[in-house]
Amino acid sequence: MKILFLIVFFSVVHASWTPVNFDKNISKYFGVWYVNAWTGNVDIPEDKRHQKIPPFIVRALPNGKLEARLTLKKNGRCEEIKLTLEKTKEPGKMTTWGRQIVGILSLRIEDQIIVYIESKMNGKNVIMMELAGRNVAAHPEAMKVFKQFVRSKGQDETKIIVPELEGNKDGFSNFS
Repeated sequence: MKILFLIVFFSVVHASWTPVNFDKNISKYFGVWYVNAWTGNVDIPEDKRHQKIPPFIVRALPNGKLEARLTLKKNGRCEEIKLTLEKTKEPGKMTTWGRQIVGILSLRIEDQIIVYIESKMNGKNVIMMELAGRNVAAHPEAMKVFKQFVRSKGQDETKIIVPELEGNKDGFSNFS
């Protein structure tokens, strides 16, 4: 009976998210996304954990790749970060910098996605995950699914950070 319960439980949990099919309607993922929550197994200094996070913008590049970009404030100056993403043969997964895996999962909740990065840093397996949405505030159901995803990756859901967001609706930060 316990085994049946576990099979049903994991079937329901994993039905809550599906890998993005980059060959079908990928344009619906273009535009502005707000980081509603994030977590990972990387040590982030306490003073950096709750810093404001600007929205990021996803767009297509002419070579068939995607680009994610955002503007961060670093040492009192604005710095634009661009991340080029290349499709892989595996649904929902892309690579960046040649070896980091970036996964994008679609949720059943409209305009909500989970983005995660799996990599190795100094010989350690690293995973960072974020719940992103078209709105500044996280959808309550999306947050529940994100917590399930975090647990499925062996991470502690109590370490999820809900950041203060920075920027306005056009996706550009309010830095002067």
